[in-house]
Amino acid sequence: MGGRRKVAAVLEVFGVYLAGQLVMLLLAGAVRIELTNPLTHLTASASNAELLSASGQLTKLLVAQYAGWFLLIVPIGWWYRRSGLKEYGLTRAGLPLGRLLLLGVATALVTFWPNRLLEILNTLKPLGETAPWRQALFDMSWRRWEFWAFTAVGSYVVPPIVEELFYRGYCQRRLAEDLGQGTAIVTVAALFVFSHGQYLIGNVYNVGMLLSLLIGALGLGILFAYTRSLIPSMVAHALINIPAAGIWQWIVVAIMILGAVRFGPSALRAAGKVFQGTAAAPAILLAIIGGGYAVAANRIEVMPFVALAALATALVLEALDRRARRQIRA
Repeated sequence: MGGRRKVAAVLEVFGVYLAGQLVMLLLAGAVRIELTNPLTHLTASASNAELLSASGQLTKLLVAQYAGWFLLIVPIGWWYRRSGLKEYGLTRAGLPLGRLLLLGVATALVTFWPNRLLEILNTLKPLGETAPWRQALFDMSWRRWEFWAFTAVGSYVVPPIVEELFYRGYCQRRLAEDLGQGTAIVTVAALFVFSHGQYLIGNVYNVGMLLSLLIGALGLGILFAYTRSLIPSMVAHALINIPAAGIWQWIVVAIMILGAVRFGPSALRAAGKVFQGTAAAPAILLAIIGGGYAVAANRIEVMPFVALAALATALVLEALDRRARRQIRA
């Protein structure tokens, strides 16, 4: 029965990951909302009005995407596990708010300095092309509130909340129930990293971004497993997503490296506790599968229908598991 539950957990998470997109499209069609990805036509010459319009389009797209996911997640979680809000990390988990905020700041300092350092190196000597919309953001004027409104929606306000709620609050928590914390952390980290299709370009810069993002995602996963609250991971995620340029890049990197020296030993001890007893080979194998699945999701059109089949299989296995447990109790 343990093997069946592990398979069900993996199929459920992978199924929801893509089946939610189909729900999103159905939801948008039902309420007659036109979904447009403004990143596909973003340019460095975008006017203030165009940035505000793009902010609205991106907001609608993100709301629909995450609504599609949680319209699946919430009823499935309630049916199978009676999951409440705190099970998704929407709790302080008995810890003082100040400590949770400090842990979030410390995690940002310890795990995301390679990402910031890579951005500086790329500024000094270009290491390879990036996605057109990212280059447009780098090249446009940052001295206007419309730029900061757009990046708030696409980077440092909305994504830290919704991404942490989905990837750590749902995916990691669900996998951890049947596969253990360590395996869940590395699997979801790979799924999270390779879902960022803007970095799937074969050059030094993007490979470096994937590696630095993986380090950061592992840090966020460890933080959630250690605290059982999404508050610190949302704080860390928000801090590292705030854009910085010029002298501010150097200041941010210097602060991060000092913070990594200060908090690094404590972070390593926390990671040791979280990964204690984790079998490396199965965790790495599942992480490779998760990363490959995320890449395939961006490249193969039929993958959402494969995900529906995976989710349906997971629900059948979970129904069988519920029946077996009822028979044991009887």
